[in-house]
Amino acid sequence: MKRIKLLPENLINQIAAGEVIERPASAVKELVENSIDAGAKKVEIEISNGARDIRVADNGHGIHKDDLVLAFSRHATSKIQNQKDLWSINTLGFRGEALASIISVAKVSCITRTVDENNGLKAECKDSEVKISETGCAIGTIMEVKDLFYNIPARLKFLKQTQTEISNITEILQNIAISHPEVAVNLVHKKHSVIKTSGSSDLAVTISEIYSKDLIKELSEINFEDTQFNLNIKGFISNPDFTRSNKKAVYVFVNGRTVKCPIISKAIDTALKDLIPSGKYPFAALNITMPANEIDVNVHPSKRELKYTKPNLIFNFVYSAIKNALEGTYLKLHSSNDETQSCHSEGFSPKNLSNNEISEMDRSFVSLRMTEETQNSINDSKIIDFSRFADLRDDEITEISIPAKRYGSDVFQNKIELSLENNEKSYVEKPKIIGQLNNTYILIEAAEGLQVIDQHIAHERYLYEQLKENKTQISQLLLTSELIKPETEQILTLQENTELLEKYGFELDFVSQGVKLKRIPQMLANKNPEKIIFDLIEAIQTTPENMENEILERIACRAAVKAGEKLSLWQMEELIVNWLDTKFNKTCPHGRKISHTIPSKEIAKFFGRMV
Repeated sequence: MKRIKLLPENLINQIAAGEVIERPASAVKELVENSIDAGAKKVEIEISNGARDIRVADNGHGIHKDDLVLAFSRHATSKIQNQKDLWSINTLGFRGEALASIISVAKVSCITRTVDENNGLKAECKDSEVKISETGCAIGTIMEVKDLFYNIPARLKFLKQTQTEISNITEILQNIAISHPEVAVNLVHKKHSVIKTSGSSDLAVTISEIYSKDLIKELSEINFEDTQFNLNIKGFISNPDFTRSNKKAVYVFVNGRTVKCPIISKAIDTALKDLIPSGKYPFAALNITMPANEIDVNVHPSKRELKYTKPNLIFNFVYSAIKNALEGTYLKLHSSNDETQSCHSEGFSPKNLSNNEISEMDRSFVSLRMTEETQNSINDSKIIDFSRFADLRDDEITEISIPAKRYGSDVFQNKIELSLENNEKSYVEKPKIIGQLNNTYILIEAAEGLQVIDQHIAHERYLYEQLKENKTQISQLLLTSELIKPETEQILTLQENTELLEKYGFELDFVSQGVKLKRIPQMLANKNPEKIIFDLIEAIQTTPENMENEILERIACRAAVKAGEKLSLWQMEELIVNWLDTKFNKTCPHGRKISHTIPSKEIAKFFGRMV
């Protein structure tokens, strides 16, 4: 057996580099994060030589002359000082391994100057050795990495084609630019800017600079807060009718750090489950801020994995934030002189309205009409305290007015009036229905053009939300029912879930030859019993957490009006009114788009009309 020996310092660094510097993109990430931690507001990255040469220049604070050699040593950092600091990390880096790892696998030079120095310093590093000399330079730091992996042939052999490596670097820098919109990021390859952001501090502007201005139109803003646990989430999520084929455009940041978090990923998927098609994904940019002592970032050298002290809280918070943003309602209170006062609704619900109906994300508003005495009392303060409304009596609120939800459609120009006194709902103006196309699509004259609505999936969305809101379902007893003969295993599956099925209005009679329906939800009356049974079998064969949703989706789909079914004018009006009043009316529960608008300009252009 060989004797134990202490490894040489350079070999130790190379082993560490295997975890920290996996590819050129890893080196870029570490260097740019160091620039941001140094207070840089502008970072330029230049890539050449098949992504093996990397130059990162910033206008940060620079490295103090007494710290320059130490900066390239292992486990040397200015970002933590003791064990306690590991639970209050507010910087992107903290392990003190990145620079030591890079100089062990590449030839590195560093030119830096602080505001206190007249001259700069240049550090030249090779094989973990550092030489220092004076030089002239601007305030900030320039890191140049040459011949990455020159001394590790095995790692060099596994590098991908240049375009692939550039793509990986681009993805890393997109994450950094979106998580830090206050920093101007410029990635240059062959004298061409691959990414260029302005550092405007406006996330919407940064997204439009990386992607396009048109993308912003497809996004709903998220601004959600839990004051009790000091949680906040800001960013954007794409509307349900805008999806992508992969998860590459799902950007998640916790305290400004890019993370891959299964808990947050699951929360996003769950929130969108009944809104987008299976196999499709949203565009999302979510920046979550929370107390540093509630997370552990010291899980892996890449610092992309997290552990939470309250994982369930994080899941529910992200889920609620996305649902709240996509539902999109906005609350404004009007004073007695009709001047709009800005206000914030953090979890407060006025009487008889749900949180979802009054969340602050929509462009429509709720107007509370109160008795003069109550309103004057509330208007005494410049800042409106929502909690005061929770104690209002019914005789103090005379009416609640909610302008129609538009969600990209101007079908309604009127207000929907909800009265607390008689609970009646009335519609001042009916949608301008042109008619039915192929007894399948409802055509509407909308402000922006011709709107085409699929009657089946619009009705399906309405029924699905009704089913979710109602805890118990009205069921109907069947006097006669035909015998259905599923396979034995399928019958056992139905028997195991009898209690769940009864919750949603199904009562089954298991006989020796098969199964019969004794009771069904009222909305499924006159529907094919065999199709109902096999719908239920498919629904309960999914994962336990999805089972109830699957049942509701199938009930709604089976009960909704069908394509090819002729509707009267009043039936179309009622269907459209109900659909527009749903919370998520862009897609059906399976994720299919419900409506499509042909712009008036497009129609006019086809016929050669001037617009």
